[in-house]
Parts: sequence; structure tokens; C-alpha cells
Amino acid sequence: MKIYNSPRIVRSSTADTLKWFLSDIPVRFLPSIGIPLLSIIFFHLSPASLGLTLQNVPAQLWLGVIIGLIMATLAIAYRVWIVGPFIVGPWFRWPTLNDHIFQFFILVVINAPIEEFLFRGFLLTVISQWTGRLFWGASISWLIYTLYHRLGKWNWRSIGGVAIAGILFTILYASQPEPRSLVMVSIVHGLTTCGFLSWGDEVTYRLWKQKNVENTLP
Repeated sequence: MKIYNSPRIVRSSTADTLKWFLSDIPVRFLPSIGIPLLSIIFFHLSPASLGLTLQNVPAQLWLGVIIGLIMATLAIAYRVWIVGPFIVGPWFRWPTLNDHIFQFFILVVINAPIEEFLFRGFLLTVISQWTGRLFWGASISWLIYTLYHRLGKWNWRSIGGVAIAGILFTILYASQPEPRSLVMVSIVHGLTTCGFLSWGDEVTYRLWKQKNVENTLP
């Protein structure tokens, strides 16, 4: 196993996260919100039909947290052992505590609900209505969601993880009785992303540090 003996680990700060977050607002977040909202206005779609409903919120919340934490754990393992794998290189950024908190807010409160609104709430529903088959709506929206991450220059190992997680997100949403709610799947999505990006980096660093110390012992 190759270990990089880096004399200095670069930290990821809230300023770094804010930089990519602000750059994503016009290219990702605004279109992801705007397209479904414009469709609601011009095509008279029901907001509830696109997942904007608060059906059975208590169950949605606790199921979202339980499933989300399980998925976060799996995402950390995937990040460490498949994507890493278990290596800290020049590209690596170790988040500060404040950055972990900031990333949690962005990934769980902002990013996940917006992506779920676009891909599950809007695309899955509209494609299902156009084709008359939930299968096609679920499959095509899942494929678009997976390939969409390639726009962020994610490598194919990371996109493989997105594809696996996307299957679960799709099942969690599509298997609900109508009107479906985005609450549970948004929580699961957010916690999974935290596990992969934020917490995964933390665990990667801790394991690398432990291994690096062991290799330097006489």
C-alpha cells in the first residue's frame, strides 16, 4: 500500500466550501429550482405531485435519519476503500471542524433537497407521466442524476458510488404512496453525501495518519 509522506496536510476551510458553493448557485442550484417551479407555473402542475408535501412527516424524519446514517456509513467505506483508496495525496483537503459543520448545512439543508426536487420530484414524475410507466420515469431520472455528476468532473469510481446511492434514493421515493414526499429521501441523500464527501475525508485522513505513523516506527 502506497503512503504519501506529505510534510503538510492542506486543510479545507469554510472559505473553500463557500467558494464552490457560491459558484454552484447560478450553474446548479438556480436551474435545479427554477425548471420545476416554472413547470408548476406554466403547466399547472400540482406541487404535491412533485414531492412538495408534508405527508406523514414524523415517520419521514426518523426513517430518513436512520436510513441516512446507515447510508453515510456505507458511503464512508466506499470513499475510503474504493475511491481513495486509503491514500492522502497532494490533492487531498482535510476539513476543519467549522468546515465540517458548514458542509453539513450545505449538503443536508440545501444541496440534497434541491437535487431531490429536480431529479426525483420533477424528472421522475414528469417522465413517468409522459411514458405512462413509473419504471421509465425512475430509470431515466436515475440515469440523468448519475451522469449529471460527471459535469462536476467526478471520477468514474465516485460516479459508481453515486449510481448505487441513486438507486436507493429512487426506490425510497418511488415506492411511496401518492402523493409522495421528498422529506425522507432528501435526508437520506444529504447524510449519504456528508458521509462520502465530508466525513469520508475525515476518516480517510485519520486512517492515513495512523498507517503513516505505523510505517515510521522503528
